[in-house]
Amino acid sequence: MAKKKHKGLEYRVLVTPTFDETLKKAGTLFLIETVKQFSNFNYEVVVEDHRLNETTIWSLHGLRTPELSMPSVGAAQFRKIYFDVKGKHNFILRKADGEENLFTMKISPSSVSILIQPEHLFASIYTSNEEFERNREQELDRPVHKPDVKRLTLHTVTKKK
Repeated sequence: MAKKKHKGLEYRVLVTPTFDETLKKAGTLFLIETVKQFSNFNYEVVVEDHRLNETTIWSLHGLRTPELSMPSVGAAQFRKIYFDVKGKHNFILRKADGEENLFTMKISPSSVSILIQPEHLFASIYTSNEEFERNREQELDRPVHKPDVKRLTLHTVTKKK
């Protein structure tokens, strides 16, 4: 379900059922992505997550470069699969400045639905990969490419003998 975009949109969140082929387990994928696109390196969103009963709190602590840093273009991301989140669950996305978005979702092995979301969003939330991808272009903040600056050659003054 597409969410309202406002000027302060900073993150995109995808919550969808998934299946981990390695572990052979069904779970729920949580993907947090910055709206801002980076033109030199891929970054990771640093997230500290806490679980308290039916509430999960994601504290966003900023960005970092991955250990193997290759030049590339794209958004910073955080990705995690939870295997034990089912039923009605609250998710709090908290920025470093203390601003929060609270989402209440109903999670089943085959679907995720949003029951409650905040009025003023700094994060848009999606429950289907197709919708997440379809709305990516309109929400992205593309990097502005700065023109190359040609440096003037320095003329050295030579003294005549």
